[in-house]
Amino acid sequence: MKKNGILNKEICNAIGSIGHTDLLVISDSGLPIASDRYRIDVSIVGGKPGIFDVLEPVLEELEIEKVILAQEIKTISPEALEQTLKKLPEGIEVEYVPHVRFKELTNDHSKAVIRTGEQIPYSSVILVAGVTY
Repeated sequence: MKKNGILNKEICNAIGSIGHTDLLVISDSGLPIASDRYRIDVSIVGGKPGIFDVLEPVLEELEIEKVILAQEIKTISPEALEQTLKKLPEGIEVEYVPHVRFKELTNDHSKAVIRTGEQIPYSSVILVAGVTY
């Protein structure tokens, strides 16, 4: 049995397969996900697990160089934005894109999407993988 860290086999496999500049999305429950994307659905009921329940352990295991957020989070869900920024590594680059572009990145370029039960509008996060050397 794995001793610590992420226990979900699919999330472990996704993190293990990600290379430099690959995109990993942690989505709220409403983000549309293309049928050809590798989808890991951990949602149980509305709000559970939340974005941060997944984001925090993923950040412990995945080296990232940038985070992409929907620019709409600034006006629609500013409290979620504030909480998200607090969870990120110090000095990490944050890029804001229109939600339409966010969906394109998710559905055309992501390596995997982890779907949570989060129900805060525009709270989805795209992690851009970094390199450890």
